[in-house]
Amino acid sequence: MSAPFDPARLAVYLVTDTPQCEPLGVVETVRRAVAGGATLVQLRDPDASDEEFTRLGRELLDVCGDVPLILDDRVHLVETVGAAGVHVGPSDAPPQRARELLGPDKIVGLSVSDQAQLDAANALPPGTVDYLGLSPVRATASKPGHAAPMGFAQASRLARRSAYPTCAIGGIKAADAAALKSGGIDGMAVISAICGTPDPRAAAAELAAAWAAAPRVANVLSIAGSDPSGGAGIQADLKSISANGAYGMCAIVALTAQNTRGVTGIHPVPLEFVRAQLDALVDDVRIDAIKIGMLASADLARTVGDYLAGPFAGVPVVLDPVMVATSGDRLLAEDAVEAVRGLLPLADLITPNLPEAAVLLETEPARSLDELTSQAQALVGLGARGVYAKGGHFESGGVPADTSAQGPEASDASKATAEVRDVVLVDGELLVLSAPFVDTPNTHGTGCSLSSALAALRPQRPDWSTTARDAKAWLSAAIAAADTLSVGGGHGPVQHFHELWSRR
Repeated sequence: MSAPFDPARLAVYLVTDTPQCEPLGVVETVRRAVAGGATLVQLRDPDASDEEFTRLGRELLDVCGDVPLILDDRVHLVETVGAAGVHVGPSDAPPQRARELLGPDKIVGLSVSDQAQLDAANALPPGTVDYLGLSPVRATASKPGHAAPMGFAQASRLARRSAYPTCAIGGIKAADAAALKSGGIDGMAVISAICGTPDPRAAAAELAAAWAAAPRVANVLSIAGSDPSGGAGIQADLKSISANGAYGMCAIVALTAQNTRGVTGIHPVPLEFVRAQLDALVDDVRIDAIKIGMLASADLARTVGDYLAGPFAGVPVVLDPVMVATSGDRLLAEDAVEAVRGLLPLADLITPNLPEAAVLLETEPARSLDELTSQAQALVGLGARGVYAKGGHFESGGVPADTSAQGPEASDASKATAEVRDVVLVDGELLVLSAPFVDTPNTHGTGCSLSSALAALRPQRPDWSTTARDAKAWLSAAIAAADTLSVGGGHGPVQHFHELWSRR
C-alpha cells in the first residue's frame, strides 16, 4: 500500500454471514456494528452471484463510512464495488495475483492455518500481503471442512513468527481479547459475535471495549550503538522505552568509548553479526515498533534498510539520524549520509536536530521557527513520511516565546521565559510543540531518549500526533529532573525515571 496498513484496523474485524445476519439483514447489521466500533468489514457471501455480491457491496460502502470494506475472495470485483481490498484463503486466488491485479494501494489479507502456510506467507515479496488471518482458532459452523482448530497457544506462536500483523479467526468472543492481545495477536475477526445478535451495535461496542482494555506490553527494538556512560545510545534507549511502558530490546551496531565529556573511539559491529542479531529477533519475537539510532557506515545503513523493507515492513519506525554527539564528536561517516537519506521513505517519523536536518538537506542550520518548519517540509519532499524537527539546538537560551531566536548573550531573566519549540509534520498535520527551556548542561542523549520514547508510545497511542505530544512532555520532565543525578563532569544524562524515582 502507498501508506502502511494500520494493524489497529484488525481490532474488531467483522466478517459478514448473510444467513446469520437475519432478521436485520447484512446492511443494517453492518451499519449498527460500525456505529458500535467495528474497525474493518469483510463482505463474505459464498452463495451470492457476482451481481448480487456487487449490489450488496455497494450498499455496504454507504454504511461503512471511514471503516474499510474488503471482499472475501472475489478479487475481480474489488474495483467494481469500490472496496478497499480483498481477503483470500489458501484455496482462493494467490496473494501475489491479487496484489498484481489490485496494485499497491489496496489491502490484501491472507488466511493461514499452520506453520508451513505461515512460512510461505513470510517468504512472499515485501508488500504482497498487509495482514494475516490465523484461522481457525476454534471450530465454527460458518466454515465447515476447514482446517482443524489451532487453539490459542498455536495462534500465539504463529503470530510471534509472522512478518505481518495478525488477527484471530474462528469462534472469537469478547472474553478472548486479553488472551489474544497478550499472545501477540493484533485483532479479532468475528462473525457470530456480531451477526445475528439482538443488538449488533452493543456487540461491537463490547468487543471494542474488551480489546481496548486488554493489556499488552509493546515490544520495541532499538537498533543503535552502545554508550558505556549510559546516557545515550542503546542504554538511553532501553531506559526511555521502559520509562514509557514498553519492553525494550536492542541490536547493537557499534561500540563506542565515550563519557559525558566526549567520544574517544568507535568500533563498528561486523555486518554479519548485526544481521545475526536481527535474524534472531525476527525468528522469535513480535516487534511492535522500532527505533533506529547511530548507524555509523553506509553499508550498515543499507543493511538496516533491507530489514525495514523486508521482515520489518509495516512496523512503526522512528529514525533518529544520529550524526554528531552532544559533545560535538562526529558519529556518522561522511559517505554514510546518502545511505541514511535512503532510509527516509522507510521510516514513519524522523527526528533530526538542527544540524542533522541541515546535513540531510545540504543547507545551513535553521535559525528560526519558520526556517525549521520549511526544512521539515523539505524533508518530507525528500521522502520522509513524517518529521519531528527538534528545536532544542537553537542558539543558547532556546526559542523565546516572543522572538524567533536568542543569542548566547541571553540574560538569566530571558532564559527563564524562553521556550524550546519543536516542529512536527506528520499525517498531514503541522504541530509546534513547546516546553520551558531548562538551563542545565545535562542533556546528554536527549535525541536518543526522545526517539525511543516516540517508538515506545506509538503502539500505545491512536496516532503520531498524540504520540509526539506525550513524548515531548515526558522528555521535558526528564530534562527538568536531570540535575538530580550526578554522572560525570561534562554533559550529564537526563533523568529517564523521574516519574518512578519521585515516588521513593
